[in-house]
Amino acid sequence: MCCLVMLSGCSNGLQGTYVGNDNAFFDQLNFTSGNTVEIVFMGVTKEAEYTVDGKKVRITAAGETQVFTLTDKGCLDGGGMLGSYCKN
Repeated sequence: MCCLVMLSGCSNGLQGTYVGNDNAFFDQLNFTSGNTVEIVFMGVTKEAEYTVDGKKVRITAAGETQVFTLTDKGCLDGGGMLGSYCKN
């Protein structure tokens, strides 16, 4: 049991729903199992893949990659155009 807890703590993946703040382009980002993220925009959900490299989270959908930065508060910052998203 202890080993299982330790291994789950070492995961590089994200889990849960990150809701867009006032300046956010998307409504929310839902990180599911594996490397899949559901992007919700104006009530429409699209599926994409993501990778985590340190504090950089790269989301790739339809051949385009957007880079978000994981902040010290645990939010995702996509910059001025995409805005920021915090875990719900």
